[in-house]
Amino acid sequence: MQNEIISLKNDEKLLVGLSWENFSNGEEIDFDLLAIMLDKNEKFLNKADLIFYNNLFSRTGALFHTGDNKTGNSEADDEAILVNLASIPSSIRHIKFAILNQSQKKNCGKVSFRIAKISDIFDTKGENICSYSFDDSNFYLMYIFEIEKNENNFIINIKLKNFLNVMLQ
Repeated sequence: MQNEIISLKNDEKLLVGLSWENFSNGEEIDFDLLAIMLDKNEKFLNKADLIFYNNLFSRTGALFHTGDNKTGNSEADDEAILVNLASIPSSIRHIKFAILNQSQKKNCGKVSFRIAKISDIFDTKGENICSYSFDDSNFYLMYIFEIEKNENNFIINIKLKNFLNVMLQ
């Protein structure tokens, strides 16, 4: 699935869900889902364009984070970001999604993310268009994919990459 490209329509709504399964014998494991909105030169324009547990809404409401989960024990997605492509400002061309490992532990759990088409913000299941799981949680910040806007449509570009290549202690 890595390096896969998926085309989207301009009016689609998406749910990006993050889940994790704890392997650390009862100790809490905390992963965070985040998104950053960038312009055509991949420059950061406004601090409100970083969407995470402490900034739940983008400035136009195009992205909405459902809130922080510190345990990974939810029935469905532990954290999610809802995306309304029709509300993405024309100045934004890239939305990069990443997973932050807050646990300070390595190899502590199974991590999964999925991208689903949804009908509205209350549609938490949606129609999965891709999902990916990995057991190696030995990362600090993992870039998982990007939504890129060109003149006519949006594409999703899946590219798993350990952003900072930092070994946790």
